[in-house]
Amino acid sequence: MSINSIFVSFCSNELDKSITFISLIGNMSTYDLAQKTGLLEYANIWFSSRSYGYKLHGESDIFMKKKPVVVILWLILGLSGLFSGVLLADRELPLLGANASINLKKEVELGEGLYNKLKEKGYVIEDPLLSRYLQDIGESLLSALEIRFRDYHFFLVKDSTINAFAAPGGYIGVNAGLIAVSDTEDELASVLAHEIAHVELMHSMQMLEKASEINMASLISVLAAILVGSQNPDMAGAILYGGIAGSSQAMINFTRANEYEADRVGVELLKQSKYDPDAMADFMGVLQKREQNGEIANIEYFRTHPVSSNRIAEIRARLDNRKQKQPQLSRYQQFRDYLFYLYPFDGIHSNNKSRFSQALVHTRNGRFELADQLYQGLTVSDPDSLWYKYALAENMEFQGRISDAAEIYQTALLLYPDELSIGVRLVAILLTQKQNQKALNRAMKLLRRNPGAPQIYQSLVKIYGAMNDDVMRQFFEAHYHWYSGNRELARTQFKALLSQGGLDASNELRVKEKLDAK
Repeated sequence: MSINSIFVSFCSNELDKSITFISLIGNMSTYDLAQKTGLLEYANIWFSSRSYGYKLHGESDIFMKKKPVVVILWLILGLSGLFSGVLLADRELPLLGANASINLKKEVELGEGLYNKLKEKGYVIEDPLLSRYLQDIGESLLSALEIRFRDYHFFLVKDSTINAFAAPGGYIGVNAGLIAVSDTEDELASVLAHEIAHVELMHSMQMLEKASEINMASLISVLAAILVGSQNPDMAGAILYGGIAGSSQAMINFTRANEYEADRVGVELLKQSKYDPDAMADFMGVLQKREQNGEIANIEYFRTHPVSSNRIAEIRARLDNRKQKQPQLSRYQQFRDYLFYLYPFDGIHSNNKSRFSQALVHTRNGRFELADQLYQGLTVSDPDSLWYKYALAENMEFQGRISDAAEIYQTALLLYPDELSIGVRLVAILLTQKQNQKALNRAMKLLRRNPGAPQIYQSLVKIYGAMNDDVMRQFFEAHYHWYSGNRELARTQFKALLSQGGLDASNELRVKEKLDAK
């Protein structure tokens, strides 16, 4: 049996023929086998003609019963840097198609470009406390994947419509409006699981194949305009300055078949996580009922993610015969309260009357002493809550109680040593106290841990401004714009820095690397 026959048999799912041959040379190492048979040559062809696949922890898999050939191909693809997932348990899931024109590198480039475009236009909520909470939920779900070849970025969007979207390359956005109508962390996790599935199944990339003749910059502009256009046509028009007029909403709408596929994978992610998988069907059902009753009008999520009673019923059918999970400690309400304290959207009216939301309202309205009383009581009831400690310390800062606030932040840092939001606040306090060198030392330590966080570069701009070091102030200001998504302004400032001189060799090299980057 020739290697070409093996390849053809594998791609046509005639695995038994492949295994007959493979078993004859089963004692060879995978890499030797790849070299001797020429199978490595076919790996790229196979990869481009088949869907990326996935297998979740603990999942029985019909493919794994054919283990010899699967493991060989799996490892070869991994060695060649081409494999982007783990094998799927569900044989019904789709193929990407033989004409796939955008590989993983281009997928990530497109997603990053879209994310930066949304940041540049001010649509991304960049508060580190809120961002960390959302990212942690996403990372918890992703731990169910045996192999990951994407770095996922979960972010909140300043939009009151009820929606979430999966951009290429692992960039998953959640509108503030969706947070407003979800009651539990499980419900939000169910949405994220579904969006992760869309990314893993490359649904966005399948739809973008038909737009493969569009250049990358134009495609990014088109997608960004579509995502914000329904609520703000003027903003969409501004984003489309270099894009293609008349682009179709269908470029990001998922088909009903896509939705069923993403539900299947999303449910498996939830089953393997700490979250309640019932939340997926429950949340869809609640939203559908509220829309039908006229309580919520024009749910954007249903336009991009078609929902039907049959789809909800199929999700429930996949939840039969499973073990019930123990309820988990959740501070989701605290997260929601703080989100809408920082971003009080028009049209979002919460019926929540929690003590935390009341305290935050007092802080917003300058009633700091009343707020302080509520925060103190809340920290006694939940002493490990980062939300309560952070809000209390922030309220103290507003009262001018800087030393008391610093003490609270330091206590919180013992519980959450990697929390960026606390570190940034401590840097700000050191600057207020004119301890510029200590502020610089702490900021540089934060930067080593979080090299892409714009908040740190913003702090460094203030520090070097206070130290009257104009060259380094400009250096970090350019980096701030770079990581905030405004790459063109950053490039202009980097070029100015190089032309005026004054940078040391290492920083000059960093600037040149940024200018050489796409």
